[in-house]
Amino acid sequence: MDLDKSLLFKINNTNCVFRTINETDVTQEYIDGLKEQNKYIENIPPNVSISRQQDYIKETINSKNNTICGLFLDGELVGTAGIQLSNSEIYVQDSENVINNVATIGIFVFSKSCRGKGLGKTLVWASTYLLHNAIQLEWFFAGMEIDNIPSNKSFLSCGFKNIDNSGKDYKVKIKISDLKKPAFIKKVVI
Repeated sequence: MDLDKSLLFKINNTNCVFRTINETDVTQEYIDGLKEQNKYIENIPPNVSISRQQDYIKETINSKNNTICGLFLDGELVGTAGIQLSNSEIYVQDSENVINNVATIGIFVFSKSCRGKGLGKTLVWASTYLLHNAIQLEWFFAGMEIDNIPSNKSFLSCGFKNIDNSGKDYKVKIKISDLKKPAFIKKVVI
């Protein structure tokens, strides 16, 4: 799914763009990051390459219910958010409502040198905010392995709530009205 909107904003004095990526955005740094993080990203083929990832991106953005958005800092792709839409009914814990049309988000910051700088929070916020504004989604979910503490913290800092951490994964959810924009993000334009 190619979203027809993008976000423009600033982090300090850095120009940022968050948009659907395309196959020409795949770089060697992206591939190297995938190889390094295959512990947390389940669908990486063992022999991932630029051309295979480009095919995967093209297939994903041409699908009806999936997309991958990228975070670009001064024009350089530094991370992605994979997004899957679900039209099936989901019972929201602590709610008596069954909801439809929700999204599940997974985030990925490529380089170790970019981690610990708030980019995970930025990916969480931007993907939730953009999807709400582009296709009016209200509920968002995510899951991550229990030892992926930085990812869980990124979601929690944006207002997501833990709904289950009893197994090998954290599961989190948010209703759009509870979304918190990181304070370092300025001048947002859709």
